Parts: sequence; C-alpha cells; structure tokens
Amino acid sequence: MPVLYDKAVTNTWLALDKNAVNRINQVLQRAECVDFYGTGISYILAQSAVFKFATLGLECSAYESINAHYLAARKNKKTIAFLISFTGANRTVIRIAKYLREATGNYVVGLAGPHSQVLRKWCHEIVEIPNRDSLLSLDVITSFSAVTYVLDIFFSLLLAKRYEEHAKSSLEMLTHMDLLLDKP
Repeated sequence: MPVLYDKAVTNTWLALDKNAVNRINQVLQRAECVDFYGTGISYILAQSAVFKFATLGLECSAYESINAHYLAARKNKKTIAFLISFTGANRTVIRIAKYLREATGNYVVGLAGPHSQVLRKWCHEIVEIPNRDSLLSLDVITSFSAVTYVLDIFFSLLLAKRYEEHAKSSLEMLTHMDLLLDKP
C-alpha cells in the first residue's frame, strides 16, 4: 500500500502543470466561494475538501449535481468550482462543467483523468490526474490519492496566505474546547 500511495503522489507531482497551479491559485486566493463537484467516490472527495477548505473560513459546498437556483442566487459572488472525474469522461461532470461555464460566472477547474478532451473545453483549467486504464480495483486508490494530493496543494496554498487569520480563529476555537470534547 505505501508503494501505491507514493507512486500516486510522485506521478501526480511529475505530471502537474505548475503554471496551471499558479493560475488556479491566483483565482482561488480571490474567491469568495469554493464549490466542489463529483459523483460516486469523487463526491466523497468533494465533501472532504469542503471540510478542509471551510476550516479557513471560506464558504464551501459539495455537490453531485447542479443546483440552478443556488447558482443563480449567488451569481455575483466570486466562485471557483472544482470538478472531479477520475477518468475525465464522466457525463454528469461534463454536463455540470458546461452549465457552470455557460450559465454562471464561476471559474471552472477540472481535476480529471486522461480522457478529458470533452471536459477540457468547458473548464478554464484542467489538472490532469494520472490514471492507468485498468479495471483493477486498486486503481481507485491511486486516483483517490492523486486527487487528494492536488486538493491538499490548493488547501496549503490558501492556508499559507491566511495563516495569521487561521491562527487567530484556531486560538478562538481553543477557548471553547471544553464544549467540543467530552471531558470532565
């Protein structure tokens, strides 16, 4: 298992377009809202990302589909949307990307596998996730680890810029620790 994780992170790092990461980071730093979209296990990754990013005080949400009313109501907020697809060819994710690109002012980022040609045309940026075309069940571990790694890079970039603000909120949280933990 450690070899699988190491290989996923190493291959992702080697394939990462550092210029794309910088462009995405510039938008992310100015974002008021961060939305994550995925289906199936990718939705679990989206939920995990929401938890992490929300700790920095950002308005975040995870979705498996389009909530058009919500998007219309928030149209004037600076929003970055991350769409997760291990293959890059998930029809639902492609439809979501198309809607976001055409109907909203969202900056759309695809975290996608190698079959992302169609998805690519609806995203401002694609971060390619190395994915071997195999039916082995262990491949989901590699893709899951790779996407987690990329999302952690973006989380870390945000944390670095907001470190002092985050430290203050963390200290505030500690003043109420007795309410969070079941201790006498």
